[in-house]
Amino acid sequence: CPCCSRVVRPSFPDSVVAPAQYGPRFQSLLIYLHHQQLLPSKRISQLCNDLFGQPVSEAVLFQATKKCYDHLQPFHTALIEELLTAPFLHVDETGIRIINKLHWLHTASTDKLTFYGIHQKRGCDAMDSFNILPRFTGCLIHDFWKPYLKYDTLHALCNAHLLRELQSLHENQNQPWADDMSNLLLNILSFTQKYKETYSKLTEYFKKTFIDRYRCIISKGYEANPVINTPASNPIKRGRPKKTKAQNLLHRLDTYEPYVLAFLHDFTIPFTNNQAEQDIRMIKVRQKISGCFRTYNGALHFARIRSYISTVRKQGPDILSSVFNALNANPFIPASS
Repeated sequence: CPCCSRVVRPSFPDSVVAPAQYGPRFQSLLIYLHHQQLLPSKRISQLCNDLFGQPVSEAVLFQATKKCYDHLQPFHTALIEELLTAPFLHVDETGIRIINKLHWLHTASTDKLTFYGIHQKRGCDAMDSFNILPRFTGCLIHDFWKPYLKYDTLHALCNAHLLRELQSLHENQNQPWADDMSNLLLNILSFTQKYKETYSKLTEYFKKTFIDRYRCIISKGYEANPVINTPASNPIKRGRPKKTKAQNLLHRLDTYEPYVLAFLHDFTIPFTNNQAEQDIRMIKVRQKISGCFRTYNGALHFARIRSYISTVRKQGPDILSSVFNALNANPFIPASS
């Protein structure tokens, strides 16, 4: 003290409970490096040693991650409720490795929200466990993974996938109808994009014109790829005869016409499922950098924190500050609009 010359020692902050401790801002940086920049834990330790002259143990990162995961429960609950109110959801799934065993990362997203979930299975058991799709009443946009069709709601197929399949048939199997269908889908997209600048929906005349052309091309496709019922080489073998790729695609285009042309009937429905593909791409980057997950809990922690970071990035707040707030039990709560 400059007045009485006595030594004054203030008490430590309540959060300091150990002789050596990392503060929440430093822990936020570790989480940011691991879950946003996708750096492996060992490289983060090396980075800290190079920058600060002191390595950080992996246990510090894992403890901070667990704390952040726990404090993000309110965000997780709010995220699911916001997804349920969305007019449409982009959904997709991809395989990941956990302790060298195949698991699946599922995503459900919009341009403002991102959900990631980890499950041992790929189909309806996994999607039901997340409790999103069973309660969703909007339009599901997907790549024709058949378990999605079991949900009683509207559906729209990703036309980017269909265009790639049509291009392959045209170039590799000399199927002219496939090129006609590709051109038609792109022409419809171009027309609707210009039309919706002035009007909210197409007139029945324009719809009928495009749908008639669509069905005419499918008829040409069936003529070029007739289903021939040949005697089975093995009479004991049961089941339907195997179809060619062209026949399978024609069946899909014919049977699920409303799903393929959903963007024609409703201008708000996107032409592709690119949103889900963009959101799911990061897990492939993460696997290339860090390999498989060591534990199932570690994968769960990554999925929730990455859901948070992706949603924060879509909605504008600063990511590092948002992670800091999550560690302090004050996470960002998303809104769908």
